[in-house]
Amino acid sequence: MSEKSPEEVIRLAQQQIAERHAHQAQAQATQLDDRLRRELPWRRIFAGIGTLLLLALIFSPGAPLQWKMYAVVHGVCAQQHNIFLGGLQFPLCARNSGVYMSFLLTLGYIYAIGRARAARIPPWPITLLLILFVVIMGVDGFNSLFVDLGLRSLYQPDNFLRTLTGMGMGIAIAVMLHIVLNMTLRKNVEDTQPVLRNWWELLGIMAIDLLALAAIYANLGFMFWPLAFVAFFGINGVLYMVALLLTSLLLGYEGKITSIRQLALPATLAIIPTLIILAAMSYLRFWMERIGLII
Repeated sequence: MSEKSPEEVIRLAQQQIAERHAHQAQAQATQLDDRLRRELPWRRIFAGIGTLLLLALIFSPGAPLQWKMYAVVHGVCAQQHNIFLGGLQFPLCARNSGVYMSFLLTLGYIYAIGRARAARIPPWPITLLLILFVVIMGVDGFNSLFVDLGLRSLYQPDNFLRTLTGMGMGIAIAVMLHIVLNMTLRKNVEDTQPVLRNWWELLGIMAIDLLALAAIYANLGFMFWPLAFVAFFGINGVLYMVALLLTSLLLGYEGKITSIRQLALPATLAIIPTLIILAAMSYLRFWMERIGLII
């Protein structure tokens, strides 16, 4: 048997490497096809459950829609210092309306500017400002609490300040939760890409928040339902995203997803603890109010 020349050895090695790569690519494609087939029913189930819940909220008889929204979040929101727009009461109080409107708007903004996979904190000056937003809301919250308790306060609180300071907090929560979810679940995370790269991007979401704030306090009645739904889905969204994160970890999704669609199974299952918590907390608070334990 004749010895192979160096060129033939190299050519044979290259051929074997190419065949191995082709085999690996075929195996990965097969795994992807299998995974997509497994996930497709769960996507449909998730879409179906979400549609049914929304239709039940909107069309179930017996109470106005805004009261049903109020009742759903009654156990997870103080619902004091309420705000009205066009004669209708928001389902959330002034501060929580600011927090959770801003949270959902910021999350949508992050995706709109192409940071779906970003997982790095913003530059330190911006991060420090976000921390300051949290501190400012804390100060305003304690100041408002002291007034409610009849204690000395730094200044007279009002709903405008509650909503404004809540919006700063909402931006900070959205940035933090986006980073945590991406770092925990994504395989293709962009950990060198800041969620907000510069001041202009931060100013962009702040401008959107201020437009929502202006609509509320200019009493633009036609904006009630859009903003009420944003606040409502914002507060439920935070609870749901925490449930989604924990469910995904329990099912072994840590560091494995490359697309949000791959979370169809945990996303569907996470609806269950979210609904249980909302229902239990709301029932408990209504019961405590009925027997006079709280007002």
